[in-house]
Amino acid sequence: MTDPAVQEKQAELDALQTAFDDYIASSRELEEELDAELTKCQQDLDQAESRNSALASQLANVTPQLNSLESKLSSVTSQLKQESQRRIQAEMACEDAENKMREVEGTLASVRSSELRKIKDENEDLMERLAFIEGEVEDYRNELDTERERHRGELEEMKEDLDVVKMRL
Repeated sequence: MTDPAVQEKQAELDALQTAFDDYIASSRELEEELDAELTKCQQDLDQAESRNSALASQLANVTPQLNSLESKLSSVTSQLKQESQRRIQAEMACEDAENKMREVEGTLASVRSSELRKIKDENEDLMERLAFIEGEVEDYRNELDTERERHRGELEEMKEDLDVVKMRL
């Protein structure tokens, strides 16, 4: 028969061996879970990188469009300035013509009427053209603002996606 102290020690040793075996098994399970989670995180990271790449490509495509719109806006603004100058010149010419016609009003009534009408028509044409160009400028500005807002939104989405990826890592 074995000594009770030895039996007690053997029971403690058996309990320790069982606890150690349980620890090893749970460690393996935890390691497998961590490997699965790491694989999932890597897949999420790959997807986020793919989305970021797609968004960067979209951004690269939008940038030339924005530059083109800005160039068009600059061109239309330049045209507007030129048309404004022409309008001012036409208005000044109209005033000059009216003053000259007043001086010779008695003898040149028919000429005055003809010239005045021509200048007013030219002025009206310029005003109509100016109004049209101002409308175009407003349309280009609105289009540019819309593109800028969309661009800002895309940048925000990319930042949020990047933040999500960073938080997962």
